[in-house]
Amino acid sequence: MVYFLKLRKNKKLRTMKKLNLIILLLISGLLINCGPRVSTQKTTNKDLSTYDSFAYLPNANVSAQNMQMRSEDVSRAVIEAVNTNLRQVGYNLDRQNPDLLVLISTETDTEVGTTTDPVYAAYPYTAGVGTINPVYNNYYYGGYAGYNNIIGYDTDTYTYEEGTVVINLVDRETRNTVWKGVASESISGQADTRAIRNLVNAIFEEYPLNNQ
Repeated sequence: MVYFLKLRKNKKLRTMKKLNLIILLLISGLLINCGPRVSTQKTTNKDLSTYDSFAYLPNANVSAQNMQMRSEDVSRAVIEAVNTNLRQVGYNLDRQNPDLLVLISTETDTEVGTTTDPVYAAYPYTAGVGTINPVYNNYYYGGYAGYNNIIGYDTDTYTYEEGTVVINLVDRETRNTVWKGVASESISGQADTRAIRNLVNAIFEEYPLNNQ
């Protein structure tokens, strides 16, 4: 009788362990799926690992309605996260002769991009860059003032929320956008700068090297 009771108890324990394992797997799956959806587009046949350096095209503050943080703090967090990720893939900051130019912007209206035709955009998008935003002081390209048209590609089908961060990498010599990345979540919904950095990190997890 004692033997059967022990057997029954051991069977119940094994069943509970299996249920706990299933619950843990389900929770892990939910946590993974709750991460930001990322859309990226490589728009060149060139191997991106052949680039060595980068600098920024100074742009306005990252902006969105109802942000919980100051736009300067958000912009700084985005730029610092981009810096970290670009250095991790092997690029160095070169403000005089960079291979790549980084242009950061935010979508202000909900839209869906569906075309694969070139989009010719004037840099900067406004009448001109007056005073450089302090967040770009140590990172902007020295020849930004003479940089005009950029050839971008709206090649993805993607819904942009108001306040979505868009990161474009532009070949300085050809003026072609070679890579574009966005995340599904608006920056206005992020609670702190750590969340902002995580959003940018998620975008660069999809960054292609070795001609992928």
